[in-house]
Amino acid sequence: MSKEEEDKWFDWMFRTFYEPVWAYAARRVGLTGADDIASCTFQTAWHKRHRIPKDDERAVVAWLYRVAWGHVRNATRGEGRRQRLVGLLRQLPSDQPGDGAHDEEEVRTAMETAMARLRPKDVEILRLHYWEDLAIEEVGRVLGLTPNAVRVRLCRARLRLAELLRGMRLWCGEGGR
Repeated sequence: MSKEEEDKWFDWMFRTFYEPVWAYAARRVGLTGADDIASCTFQTAWHKRHRIPKDDERAVVAWLYRVAWGHVRNATRGEGRRQRLVGLLRQLPSDQPGDGAHDEEEVRTAMETAMARLRPKDVEILRLHYWEDLAIEEVGRVLGLTPNAVRVRLCRARLRLAELLRGMRLWCGEGGR
């Protein structure tokens, strides 16, 4: 297929399947995330256009849905990481009760600032456990540590993070450890 034919084919594919891919994404992640999922799907399709079956329309749409499904999974994991981050803040030790008045943006900004101030080893263990959702044993395999060493380091990293957040006056919710 010549470059011109390939460009025409991709244009046809985009015009034909963008809306169905967008609708699929909207059903999975909601209206606000659907644009990103559809865009990422077609960006991937452009980069991997040589792998897309061109002679079977149903195979094309199946390929696009498969790619969109992967992007949906990534987005869902990202949302899970955000939820775990908020959960982590609620678990952090606190000597003062929170009023629950911190909005998500405030929490995100405070967490980014605090994480930037932590030692790289603390950041890595927190990210592996909370962001990447790895179990204690899995974190240990990644870092070459025993599960007990991971628990100890994770506890210490959480305490250091709590101290930094306390210094920024971002308290934990009531009932924090």
